[in-house]
Amino acid sequence: MFQRLQVQLTILFAAFVLLVLISVGVTYWGLQTQGQDALVINLAGRQRMLIQQMTRLSFQLESGDESASAALKESKQIFSQTLSALRNGGSAPYLTDSVVNLPITRDPQLLAALDEVEITWNQYRSTLEAMTASDDSESLQATLEGQSDDLVQKADVVVRLYEATSTAKVNRLRIIQVVFLVVAMLLLAVGAWMTRRSLLKPLDDLGLAAKRLGENQLDAPIQVEGPEEMRALSQALEEMRSRLHTARGELIQWNTTLEQRVAQRTKELETLNEVSREISSRLDIQQVLNSVTEKARTLLGGEVASLCLVDESQHWLKLQTLSGPKHAVVGNTMRANNQFANAVLESDGAMICGVDTCRGGCRMLSDEYRTSHLAAPLRIGDRVIGALCVGSPAQNQFVSESADMLTKLANVAVIALENARLFAQAERVATLEERRRVAAEMHDGLGQTLSYLGLMTDQVVEFLSDGEEGAALARLRKTRETISKATSDVRRAINSLMDETPANKDLYTRLRDILDEVASQHNLESVWRSDTDSAPDCSPQTAEQIYNITREALTNAARHANAKKVSVQVGRINENYFVTVEDDGNGFDASQPAPGGHFGLQIMQARAKHIGGEIEVQSAPRNGTHITLTWAVEKEKQIG
Repeated sequence: MFQRLQVQLTILFAAFVLLVLISVGVTYWGLQTQGQDALVINLAGRQRMLIQQMTRLSFQLESGDESASAALKESKQIFSQTLSALRNGGSAPYLTDSVVNLPITRDPQLLAALDEVEITWNQYRSTLEAMTASDDSESLQATLEGQSDDLVQKADVVVRLYEATSTAKVNRLRIIQVVFLVVAMLLLAVGAWMTRRSLLKPLDDLGLAAKRLGENQLDAPIQVEGPEEMRALSQALEEMRSRLHTARGELIQWNTTLEQRVAQRTKELETLNEVSREISSRLDIQQVLNSVTEKARTLLGGEVASLCLVDESQHWLKLQTLSGPKHAVVGNTMRANNQFANAVLESDGAMICGVDTCRGGCRMLSDEYRTSHLAAPLRIGDRVIGALCVGSPAQNQFVSESADMLTKLANVAVIALENARLFAQAERVATLEERRRVAAEMHDGLGQTLSYLGLMTDQVVEFLSDGEEGAALARLRKTRETISKATSDVRRAINSLMDETPANKDLYTRLRDILDEVASQHNLESVWRSDTDSAPDCSPQTAEQIYNITREALTNAARHANAKKVSVQVGRINENYFVTVEDDGNGFDASQPAPGGHFGLQIMQARAKHIGGEIEVQSAPRNGTHITLTWAVEKEKQIG
């Protein structure tokens, strides 16, 4: 006995040591992989810088700076070599005099993104070569700028995909480490359990058995597992207990039977009440389904319980959840017009069935568990949504009281299911609405600010490269101001998400502030016009949407339209307020998709729709852009 315990503990210890060694190996592999991924991400990110550098060098070359020719050629060569290495593997230049070897990319999504970059790169390189051989440099420069932006965006997509792949590897490594930890804890627990089961527990059980005999507690049998000597002593004590129990049991059998029946009935009623409260308190549909089947099986003393729902076509009953052994179910679907299914769905309460009754019973259950089973419809008013079944291999396991109990449980379950369905539907609607709002906030605020900071950083690099340290410091101070403003915007956005009742602010002041801010950041001439003496009287939520739409329009004019002058006009026409943003920039064909995928305009239109307003865009190439937001005066503000 003790030798077998020693062997088992030795095996557990060896398994634990092996687990530790595997964990160390996996960790080392993960660190090596992360180093390789970091190198690939760095090289992919460098492609974006090379694109911007080549664009700048091409413009310098066009302006007559012949010194940019060699740098441009070197940049093109590095970009091509790196792109080829990222896609097909091989060597790629890394530092000044070093080369790194990259593996072949096998991820289909990454390959597709790299193919897009290669196609755009070929177009971009063709335009670069055409600039050196063509006299029409202005049109080629405009084309090169557009291709450069497109190539930068696609290079950014590649970087994000590499980052996502690296993050997924880290997450997998964490999961593996957690699994190792859980397995290690399980091994330790098994060792402790084996020691307790083989030595400590038998001794404790024998002591408790002797104590029960001394206190005249004769109901519980004495069965102690352990060494042969302990089992022999346990058997002697059991024979003594059995003789004493038989003598006493004959005298109190009738009274005990009566008390048990009363107690059982009381327990069933209390359990049904408890089950009803527990099921009704759940809001997750799957939790409700699992709880219903588990409680039905436990409450009615069955071996298996299943719950089926009618599909949308009303043609099939489909198994949704099972409590009990999996082999008890031999099918997952049943036709709703099946004789048994039709009888259950049309009944008013639970039916007591068997293999030879109820038209053969539920065919989803195996023959063993169809020996005795109950089936109750799940009914909401006049609509039946499914059925709840409980089965047992024992003959005549269920009586009429069991059927009544299952009927009551099915009625409670169907109400809980309907509540969970309505709650899930409301939660999905609320979640989608909040996601749209957060996406718009991030695009209007943080996204625009980060884009601006990237532009400022590129300017600082150019100034430092040209030795203009004073201009670089000025740009850095401006960048610091923008970062502070972005921090304030992020905090304001967080407060807005946490605050269900945003404060009512002066909309005029906010609109003038954003006009002055954008004009100052981009050296624009600004014009403010107001047709009314006071700000539009609207709710804080509406004011927030109006402010964000105006800010988006001003930012687009400054960053994408190359405008020199912007103006904002606020006024009221009859029962509608309006805000107009006008610029003298490049403009675009309003009948065609705008540059950049029109995402900013889409968000502006979504915001306008949210407050019941409309966005009107008037623009033409080289004739500027005119954007007007109109919204109705809120009804509660019109009274009086």
